[in-house]
Amino acid sequence: METCVPASRAGKPPKAGLRLVAAGGETLNSQTMQRSQGAVRISFKPCDDGRTALCDLYQQGCLKARLPKQTAPGHEAILINTAGGLTGGDALSVNVAWQAGTRAAITTQACERIYKSTGEDAVIALRLTIADEATGCWLPQETILFEGARLDRKTHVSLSEKATLIACEAVIIGRPAMAEYVHTATLRDEWIIERDGRVAFIDRLNLTGDVSALLDETAIAGGARAFASVITAGPDTARHCDLARKIIGEHGIVGGSSDLDGVCLTRILAPSGHQLRKTVMPILAALCSADLPRVWTC
Repeated sequence: METCVPASRAGKPPKAGLRLVAAGGETLNSQTMQRSQGAVRISFKPCDDGRTALCDLYQQGCLKARLPKQTAPGHEAILINTAGGLTGGDALSVNVAWQAGTRAAITTQACERIYKSTGEDAVIALRLTIADEATGCWLPQETILFEGARLDRKTHVSLSEKATLIACEAVIIGRPAMAEYVHTATLRDEWIIERDGRVAFIDRLNLTGDVSALLDETAIAGGARAFASVITAGPDTARHCDLARKIIGEHGIVGGSSDLDGVCLTRILAPSGHQLRKTVMPILAALCSADLPRVWTC
């Protein structure tokens, strides 16, 4: 940064100003905001003793991955956004691959927060690739949208014929307990699952405008301010649906589960993020047949 004194005009004394100069010497627009960019690529491989090991790890920008010490045959990775949240113009990219016979869970250190945008979308691009006899668990903690947030998230899953996916995406609209309400926001969330190159499942959610008013409508969310989609794909989806329905019934919360020809889709609605989590956690633990990552219970 350097101080620039413009030439005098019409005999008036010059006024001092600031000019932002990049490393290459070009002048930057003073209205340009710094944006967060991050990418992680992870792949897992099988070991001779039946365990899963890390094969490859690449991390760039504000997105990092940490690998807790293994206490089970499966592996675990925790994604960390060091930017502390996302706003308009920020972009994250995650690419995870499970080789044949592996099992690993991917989660996040905390809830991802989407803050007010000046106009651009925060963009998250996810790519999950799961080979035969592998089990991929995509278990990020909740996404919280604040007033004025804009999020465009796309998840693309490629499964082999005998692969298994267990995934969850949960969203919380504002934090009423802290008097943080959301009236204007945009959420576009897309899931595409392919099985051996053929599309098996597509799901698109688009909430734009007065989000609270939309969620108050009976046909949409009936006043819920938190919702989740739990998606499983594999050879045992009928049993997964039965497990999810049983737990939803025990918690007395609004939800349902459908077996869509090899894909089990479970939707859950709740008045708050706390009540949503109380139902989602036992469902995920039952589907994974294992304890959830410790960050979910910290």
